[in-house]
Amino acid sequence: MRPADRPAERANPVRVMPRSLRSSRMRIPTTSPSFVDTRHGRFYVRSPFSGGEASVAEGNPMSPPVAVPRLQFRGGVAALFVPFLVMLVGILVLGANGLALPEAFWPMVLLGLLVGLLLARSQKEYVDALIAGIASPMLAVILLAWFLAGVFGTMLNTTGVIEGLVWLAVSVGLTAAWVPLVTFLSAAVLSLSTGTSVGTILAVTPILFPAGFAIGADPLFVVGAIIGGAFVGDNLAPVSDTTIVSAYSQGTDVPKVVRSRLKYAAVAGAVTLAVYVVVGLAGSGGVGRGEVDAAPDGLVMLLAPALLVALMVRQWHFVSALLLSTAFGLALGLVTGLLGWSDLLSVDASTFTASGVVVDGMTGFVGIAVFTIFLMGMIGTFRAGGLIDWLIVRSRRLARGARSAEVTMYLLALAVNALTTAGTPTMVMLGPYVRRLGHAFRIAPWRRGNVLDAASTTIIGILPYSVAVLIPFALVADTVRGADLEGFDALHAVPYVVYCWALMLVFLVAVVTGWGRESMDEAGWEAERRVLEAEDQGEPAAPPDAER
Repeated sequence: MRPADRPAERANPVRVMPRSLRSSRMRIPTTSPSFVDTRHGRFYVRSPFSGGEASVAEGNPMSPPVAVPRLQFRGGVAALFVPFLVMLVGILVLGANGLALPEAFWPMVLLGLLVGLLLARSQKEYVDALIAGIASPMLAVILLAWFLAGVFGTMLNTTGVIEGLVWLAVSVGLTAAWVPLVTFLSAAVLSLSTGTSVGTILAVTPILFPAGFAIGADPLFVVGAIIGGAFVGDNLAPVSDTTIVSAYSQGTDVPKVVRSRLKYAAVAGAVTLAVYVVVGLAGSGGVGRGEVDAAPDGLVMLLAPALLVALMVRQWHFVSALLLSTAFGLALGLVTGLLGWSDLLSVDASTFTASGVVVDGMTGFVGIAVFTIFLMGMIGTFRAGGLIDWLIVRSRRLARGARSAEVTMYLLALAVNALTTAGTPTMVMLGPYVRRLGHAFRIAPWRRGNVLDAASTTIIGILPYSVAVLIPFALVADTVRGADLEGFDALHAVPYVVYCWALMLVFLVAVVTGWGRESMDEAGWEAERRVLEAEDQGEPAAPPDAER
């Protein structure tokens, strides 16, 4: 057995706690800082995430605890998979029949919530957990950004930006077959500059998709290129929230994790570019909108997305950047005559209805917004029921060496991301667990961070019910309306997100074969051991040397 595959001396495969065995209070790596009290000769976990307690085998605090969550279900914690599977199967059936629209997902998520209610032992606690999930501040930011992005995209479409881009594409000789490659590179550059995948998708979809669709590019390839390019920066940009969390949750620094993950991103990027080059050489195109009036007049409106990109690069909050850029674009449209006052808002008194750039833009996101609201409620029940902690407890049993520890980290992170559809929060939840498990087998902090980040920035891009996949379809609904597009929905787009698939497979190969795995030296391991012991004792400690 290689040294890297052996557990570190004095280290337990789950956590390092030699002195804290004598303490009455110590940490166990769950999804959030969790303390263990010794009472009556036994150990009990108090997890703020699950809201309950878990007992640990008497006299052995290293044995996996059995979660006793606040919200309990008939059939145990594993019963929480049933509501999720009910929703997922419904979505897959809709997709198989070409009906995977966000509005069609509403009954499926509601049916899943109903099943969860019937399985819950307390309907009041179940509803409380559901409401707590919906009340998430993250959801508030998402909804605000979506509705503003809807207005932004409708504004660009109304003012002739698409016609201007078509004119530009024809002028430079860009054919439909090369649109996916250009789209992927454009989205990747923007995401590397801003570090946000959702922000990139919201910014480039209203511009690149309609233009590519108008000249006949395959719409699913274009959507896949946008999503994949957006996750390039989410995984690699130093300013990305996932990059930052992956570094600091493992006790290392951002430059180190970025440098060490370049080789994985390079391989995935090369595979992606090769696919798009083959598509371009093969001349693969799709069904366009027909004749489009190509004119350069609307190109002046590109100043609005240029302002948006500039503000995002300067690290403005995406909501504030989007609000200011939209206001600037509307004013610019009015000044140039590309927009009239009636284009902004038109009220029909006879039918008591309203329309216009603002109303139509927001209305386009109602379908995905309602689905996401109820999905976040379901995720709230997962949290209150202790499902994530349940997965962590069982995954610990699989780690026997460095390789199996990395495979465990990776598969667990993929599974939790599939349940939460939220990359950064998932990394925050799993960070302490991954750090202690990796430390036990001397896995380098930057390697642990890369494994955690790769799982969170790949599977989110290929889940048909994740916001990253649903957003483009909400933004381009008006563009494709009336076109005969069979199978143009979130489920059918999943195979076309080439970069996310490539990076996921690259890291799967890396953790299985050990490619790129680095081990901590003795000094680095000792430094981190002291930090973890200090955390166990509730004492402040200096972080370990990140370069060791």
